[in-house]
Amino acid sequence: MGDGDRGDARQMTDTAGQQSREVAESAKAEASQVKDAAKDHAREVKDEVAAQARGLVDQAKTELRDQSEVQAHQVAQAIRRVGDQAEALAEGRAQDAGAVADYVRQAGGKAREVASYVEQRGIEGVVNDVQDFARRKPGVFLFGSAAAGFVVGRLIRGGAASSASSSGFPNGSGGPSMQSPSTYQPPPVA
Repeated sequence: MGDGDRGDARQMTDTAGQQSREVAESAKAEASQVKDAAKDHAREVKDEVAAQARGLVDQAKTELRDQSEVQAHQVAQAIRRVGDQAEALAEGRAQDAGAVADYVRQAGGKAREVASYVEQRGIEGVVNDVQDFARRKPGVFLFGSAAAGFVVGRLIRGGAASSASSSGFPNGSGGPSMQSPSTYQPPPVA
C-alpha cells in the first residue's frame, strides 16, 4: 500500500469517525427529546389521573351526603309517627296509637311478670339473682344500670316539673319553701 492509499484510508477513517460522532450526538439529542417528551406526557397523565380521582371523591361525597339526608328525613318521619301515636294513646285514641299501643301493652305485661317474680322470690332472691347476673355479665349490668338510672332520673325530673307547673310554684310544694338554709360548715383542712 502506498502513501496515497494510506492517506485516503486515514481520511476515510476520520470521516467515518466524524460521521459516527455526529450520529451519536444526534441520537443522544433525539433520546433526550424523547425522554423529555415522555416526562411531559407522564406528568400530564398524572395530573389527569389526580383530577379524575378528585372528581370521583367529590362525587362520592355528594352521593353520601344525599343518601344521609334521605335517611335522616326517613328517621325524622318515623320519630314523628311514634310521637303522634304516643299523643293519640295519651289522649285515649287507642285506634290511632298504632305500634305504641302494642309496646305499652307489652310493657304492662312485662311489669306484671316482674311483679309476680318479685312476689315469688322475695327481695333477697331478687338481690341474689341481680348479683349473679352482675358477676356473669358485668358490662351488660353496668350498661343496664346506667340506662335505668337515666330513665328514673328523667321520670323524677318530669314528675317534679309536672308537679311544679300544676301548683304554680317552682318547688312543687304549693307555696314558698319553709326550709331554713343550711348552717353546715366543713371542718378546716389540716
